Amino acid sequence: MVGKRDPFISPVVSHMGGSGCNTGKKCLEIGQINLRGVVRADTGMIAVVTNSMNKAYFLRENDPVFNGYVEKITGDSIVFKETFQDKLGKSFTRDVVKKILTPAV
Repeated sequence: MVGKRDPFISPVVSHMGGSGCNTGKKCLEIGQINLRGVVRADTGMIAVVTNSMNKAYFLRENDPVFNGYVEKITGDSIVFKETFQDKLGKSFTRDVVKKILTPAV
């Protein structure tokens, strides 16, 4: 099919060829984040998280990540606002809560 588009691929959605992101908090994908701990500081709560490669990062409220941002940090959880698109390219947001799996004794 030379010169014709694939009829099974939606013309509405633009396919990205990768994130172009290598390191840093802005490269963390919410689905791959594990909450390891929460620290109370003078400036507010700080969440200690790890990525899929077990590298640690420190997140505060309103910090951006790859597909959203940190909405709220509590003593045992972190709430993200995740942004995603459906197959037609329409953007949606949802809350994703990550809890500490093994609380400190």
